[in-house]
Amino acid sequence: MKQLLLVGLLITGLSVSLSAQTNPTAEEEKNMKTLAPVGDSIRWTTGGTAGFNATFTYLNQWAAGGNNSISTTGLLSYYANYRKEKHAWDNSLDIAYGLLLQGFDSRAIKTDDKFDITSKYGYQASQKWFYAGLLNFKTQFAPGYSALSAGIPDYSNRISDFMAPGWTLFSLGMDYKPSKKFTAFISPLTYRGIIVLDQDLADAGAFGVKRQFEADGVTAIKGSGSNLRSEMGAYARVQFTSDIMENVNLKTKLELFSNYLDTPGNVDVSWENLISMKVNKFLTCTIFTHLIYDDNTSIVKERDEIGTPINVGPGVQFKSIIGLGLSWKLKPIL
Repeated sequence: MKQLLLVGLLITGLSVSLSAQTNPTAEEEKNMKTLAPVGDSIRWTTGGTAGFNATFTYLNQWAAGGNNSISTTGLLSYYANYRKEKHAWDNSLDIAYGLLLQGFDSRAIKTDDKFDITSKYGYQASQKWFYAGLLNFKTQFAPGYSALSAGIPDYSNRISDFMAPGWTLFSLGMDYKPSKKFTAFISPLTYRGIIVLDQDLADAGAFGVKRQFEADGVTAIKGSGSNLRSEMGAYARVQFTSDIMENVNLKTKLELFSNYLDTPGNVDVSWENLISMKVNKFLTCTIFTHLIYDDNTSIVKERDEIGTPINVGPGVQFKSIIGLGLSWKLKPIL
């Protein structure tokens, strides 16, 4: 894990950001993270961003070679926050989906897929500390497939789907807010449920769910895979947002989870980083990196000469996206 965290620090130092997350202004961040003074009336602040990126390549008798391609990514990020006296209720929704069509007669390849909703309630305990509870749910929209040696999806081997997995997390702890730019939620009491509704994936023990075997100890009994893995542990969520220069916003979010019930020393890590650069009213350039280590998720780390996996297990996952496209600021509805 020390090597993993070192890699994460290097990644954050070199490139940060996100192509499918909210891009709030400094004023919006002020509204999102600062409690109204005691005695203020009820106040909702809402807003967010929607965006669309597209790349189109067409070649006709091009001597240098290449393939026709279309790449698109759509995103929606919205927040709705409530403030009254010592009460604070923050809600956020992040949705993203992307496709790549490489050659017009080929099948589209998924490049991004995210559904993430979070709700956090806090009651002010002191100037910088809040008693808090956090609820989070994550899943994806469409099936995911393993990759062949050339990077092409193997459509005969589905490895994920809608609600396979679905992640639910409920956490009680303290929220530390020393400034408008930084918040750290720390919890020693957290429940995390990993849902796998696809029975074939559950029978395969995907994402750490339990399964039962035949007498040979190797063949899984069809229909025996559990659809839920329950974990209890400690959880931390650290967020930092700042305008590092004019029209350039930096946002980073680090999540850590340790399961008390199974190998608590193997800490799960999710680290999202974003730099968002506004070109004009509608055009935005974004850079996104996402580093994951999940002890329950097995990935193919090595294949033999014919492409058969020979080294499968937990490992570091990394994604980066650089996007240039249209972005709209969504007006408040409350």
